[in-house]
Amino acid sequence: MRVIIRVMPVIYIFLGIFSGCDRNTQIEFFDVKPTTKLISYLYVPGLTGTEVMMGRYCPKFTAVTGEKILWHSGGQVIGQPHSAVVFPEIDLHKPKHSFTINPITAFINSIRRDLSPLAQRYFQDSYGCTVEDNPQSSRSVVNYSLNLGQANIAQHGDVKALKKAYCKHVKKYPDTDIMLYGDSRGAATIFNFIAQYKATQVKAAVLEACFDTVEHSFKHFLYSDKDRQAEKRLHNILAFAMGSYSKKGPFPCDYAEIIDDEIPLLFITSLKDIIVAPQCTFRLYKRLKERGHKKVHIAILKNVAHSAYMISDPDDKKNYEAVVHAFYKQYNLPHNSIKAAQGKKMFERSQPTVQEITKLYTLPACSIC
Repeated sequence: MRVIIRVMPVIYIFLGIFSGCDRNTQIEFFDVKPTTKLISYLYVPGLTGTEVMMGRYCPKFTAVTGEKILWHSGGQVIGQPHSAVVFPEIDLHKPKHSFTINPITAFINSIRRDLSPLAQRYFQDSYGCTVEDNPQSSRSVVNYSLNLGQANIAQHGDVKALKKAYCKHVKKYPDTDIMLYGDSRGAATIFNFIAQYKATQVKAAVLEACFDTVEHSFKHFLYSDKDRQAEKRLHNILAFAMGSYSKKGPFPCDYAEIIDDEIPLLFITSLKDIIVAPQCTFRLYKRLKERGHKKVHIAILKNVAHSAYMISDPDDKKNYEAVVHAFYKQYNLPHNSIKAAQGKKMFERSQPTVQEITKLYTLPACSIC
């Protein structure tokens, strides 16, 4: 679903529906609204992802481009109205006709048009994801181009993009409070954004597969017993591919001491995530707990892989959806009463002590862990 990402989920592995959910469907699903003020949602995607990936959490919506998105495999934890962040490396403009003065551009545009239906077929067959084109729009959240040199993984460029989207969202929905929702790189960007800016309308954040540092992620990337040279090579390759990325940070762990303790946070991780290993999320959660953050929570799934938390395992999907709605209920946000009741027990276990995490989850430890 992107020039490079559409030939993949392979890059996802190695790097890591209509103007919102159908309005009537959402009103019926989010059946408890404890606050008088409307809640809006700002989604922050992972590396090279766009708004189309929000279908994992909001199964039916219309993208900013007017394309209608439907994920039959998706859950329902994001409601309406919503906006989504477009990161610096993403260009949503559709490929133009092949006839152009620049033959390289013509070739790339032809490749993009050829690959688009193949990628859509893969996602449709694998995840029940369908996209209805908007021929009136010159942009697409599916058939778009990518410049990895502009990517920086939750650092200054990404935080700036989120700040811009936040300000635009506030202007568009001035009478709402905001729920932030992000996965992977998007989750880390949210964490850094909350720490750096006084985002007064943000009431809570769900952070899926949030890393503490990229260096720590590499220590557990794919497997946990790499030598230091292998880790260094991986980090150098990443820095080379992403011209805006700095190996020195900043990273979420750099902001753990100053993040606003009044904004509730729900970390979600998986024991089977080999891109952002649970050890990375555990370390960030532990630091917040040690520092006395009273509103930080963690939900730990068992069988799902990175970027597929809500769509690849029926039991984990059920638990994921339920614990998020229990989190919403705890902090007086709109939620589904049935889902919240199902997630009550899991949510009650969502604030383990540092000692309890260490005892319950025996995972490979590295020098950073």
